[in-house]
Amino acid sequence: MAELFKTSPGQGLAYRTYIRIMRKRNNVTLRTVEQMALALEVSIATLLVGSAEVEPWAHKLTEKSIRARLAAIIDSERKRRNLVRYQMAELLGVSEITFTKLERAAGNISVDTIAAVGDSLGRDPATFLFQDSDSHHQPA
Repeated sequence: MAELFKTSPGQGLAYRTYIRIMRKRNNVTLRTVEQMALALEVSIATLLVGSAEVEPWAHKLTEKSIRARLAAIIDSERKRRNLVRYQMAELLGVSEITFTKLERAAGNISVDTIAAVGDSLGRDPATFLFQDSDSHHQPA
């Protein structure tokens, strides 16, 4: 498995990152998951949802489009709940700086942060990004 992820410096997933992930000493980021998915020839959704089923369109999502979906969900929820930004950051359990990054679909978001956002919104942390927008609105 490690051989699959070995790359030249600056390209793809570093061997050190792979080892840290396997030893559970690394906060895996969405970009790392995307690189792993490419190497394994599976979708990001497949790696993140485990055995849960998702719609076929979800398997086409890239790291960038997943960040955009997360930003849209956060914005929609913030408006639906009539919260200002700092209140939404508190609800999600993230700093205002992290919230700004999430809101702008910027930065390299960790999988743990994505799961925490889903959990804070009362959604399945593994699958909420891969559901149609109609199924996002659950009672607060």
